[in-house]
Amino acid sequence: MRIIAPKLSARLGQPIVIENRPGAGGIAASQAVLAAPADGYTLVLAAGGNFGIAPVLFKSLPYDPVKDFQMVGQVASFSYVFTVRADSPYQSMQQLIDYAKANPGKLNIGTIQVGSGQYFAAELFKSMAGIDAVTVPYRTSGDAVSAVRRGDADVIIETIAPLAGLLHSGTLRALATTGKEKFPGLPAVPTITSTVVPGYVVGAWNGLAARAGTPSPIVARLDHELAQVLKQDDVKKRFIVLGTVPQYGGPEVLRSLMMEDMERWGKVMESIHMKKQ
Repeated sequence: MRIIAPKLSARLGQPIVIENRPGAGGIAASQAVLAAPADGYTLVLAAGGNFGIAPVLFKSLPYDPVKDFQMVGQVASFSYVFTVRADSPYQSMQQLIDYAKANPGKLNIGTIQVGSGQYFAAELFKSMAGIDAVTVPYRTSGDAVSAVRRGDADVIIETIAPLAGLLHSGTLRALATTGKEKFPGLPAVPTITSTVVPGYVVGAWNGLAARAGTPSPIVARLDHELAQVLKQDDVKKRFIVLGTVPQYGGPEVLRSLMMEDMERWGKVMESIHMKKQ
């Protein structure tokens, strides 16, 4: 959001202040927006975690993402990347799958915490690839990176952003990304769906949402200006450098992404017999 904030501010003629509300994967930030007037001056970063996963992961939330918020527009999309250490024996996803099938329960897949998009991506991959592997959740991305570098995890699934420097330096090696298309910043890295597991397309997204009841003309103005900002070449380039793809989508697109995630991850939870927290 820090990439687009100055641009959006200039177009709106209003200062934009980004206020970090840490804790609970964006739940605290989402709740804070509901305490503000529905006037379009307070927005929340709507993402897969707080709007797509949290509603199916938790027994109760202090908000209903469907009823309490008005979507403004999608900002970005990003894939996950299956990553190994530089000297890993696995040179491809096919080799990784072959090992897992030949050695049930021996392959360790590192992700961040249980219930994260990365965790669910791992569980879905195991199911679609037909392998018996162990998903090992770590507290942070840094912990997962340390684990794969030590060899405690054979492979990790993470967003590209926190791994970009290590991938470009050769410290870590990307086997494949999880998007439908290759990530522009890693053009030599194939997608899983195009190589070993057709149909395995997993990604994350984010966008802006306002409190429900925000006047339609205000939402329309915010949506329009957001779309214009995301068309700018310097914005696009900066997003790619940071491991994400600028991806504009209107209010209904963002709402559809949310609903699709809730349905998809709800089914994954059922398949692995994971209880709501």
